[in-house]
Amino acid sequence: MNRPILFNGSMNMQIKILDKVYECENQIAAVGAIFDQVQQLLTQSNTSLSSFEIDGVKLYSNYDQYIVEHIENIKIVVIHVKTLKELMDDTLSSINEYLVRAIPEIDKMVDEFYQGASQNTWDKFAQLLEGLQFIIDSLNTIGDNQHWYYNASQLGLVKQDILRQIVMLQVAMENEDRVKLSDVLLYEIIPTFRALIKEITVNNDYGQVQ
Repeated sequence: MNRPILFNGSMNMQIKILDKVYECENQIAAVGAIFDQVQQLLTQSNTSLSSFEIDGVKLYSNYDQYIVEHIENIKIVVIHVKTLKELMDDTLSSINEYLVRAIPEIDKMVDEFYQGASQNTWDKFAQLLEGLQFIIDSLNTIGDNQHWYYNASQLGLVKQDILRQIVMLQVAMENEDRVKLSDVLLYEIIPTFRALIKEITVNNDYGQVQ
């Protein structure tokens, strides 16, 4: 195992990532210097941070704050990484969960638009637009790495449908046409969400091309 020793003096913290073990003093500056090297290693290995394990405590976010608060006592930091493909697998799983939750909410939103939208309705609609953009960004990444999934072309078609539907929603909003907005949600967005669920499920059931 490669074991770079980067600092002299009292070295009582270990930072482990991939096949490397870094050692440094329990000082913010020292840890920060090693994290700069960790970032370079991530870039070189085409991986990304997944989670931190600090003296047995698993962290998926706010790890920097935790390190600052416990800097004097930390002994071992284990940095877990994932490949970009593994991260995308996780993202698709999260998108699938979002879609399942979103469909009944969109049904409710459609009824509200037909009856007269409240501020809460528009707030939910804004959240839907954010969700659509996140899905587009994720499918763009798959489009750039089509060898990851054997049905990448089908996922690309779903992306094109969503892009077209976003334009339809924007036009309906500009025209203040709540009926058209409701129709797009009911007859376009919901079927597309179901199609995307199907494609994600196919990947889960039949495996993924690496």
